[in-house]
Amino acid sequence: MYHQLILMALIGVIMANVVPFSMSNIPEEYKEFIPEEVKNFYKNLTQEDRQILRELASKHATFANEDAALEALKNTSDKLYQKAVELRNFVKAKIDSLKPDAKAFVDEIIAKVRSLRPEDGQKLDMEKLKQAARDIIAKYEALNEETREELKATFPNTTKIITNEKFKRIANSFLQKN
Repeated sequence: MYHQLILMALIGVIMANVVPFSMSNIPEEYKEFIPEEVKNFYKNLTQEDRQILRELASKHATFANEDAALEALKNTSDKLYQKAVELRNFVKAKIDSLKPDAKAFVDEIIAKVRSLRPEDGQKLDMEKLKQAARDIIAKYEALNEETREELKATFPNTTKIITNEKFKRIANSFLQKN
């Protein structure tokens, strides 16, 4: 079960950071595992919103940090900026509520996932993604029980998803070494 928790956290962060700007590009069998907040963010995007996000994503390497990217978004579309900030604040509040060990673990996951973001014009390297998931799982298993329980309590939807048999099959299949 711990493997699936980490993979779901990894998938959630990836979805929030590198997912296509249309939910229709995501295979049906994976849509149910996307966090509701991410789905809500994408649900009401207009074609113009999607285009703005595509343009900003294509320039991701030029932004020093998340704040710089948000500032560029604000200069382009205040409405879209507000939606992005709302999603960011939701996630940030959850992370900030964690005790130091759990917070450090989540921060490490986020940094690892950001490092996986492909360069402009490149595709996501699935082998690097699988290795990152394996590394994160190993670190998760090294956490004490109290920290694991805190992560489960703070991210209850993730816990609900990881107990899903379909998700377990997909996660185990995904992590198989080729």
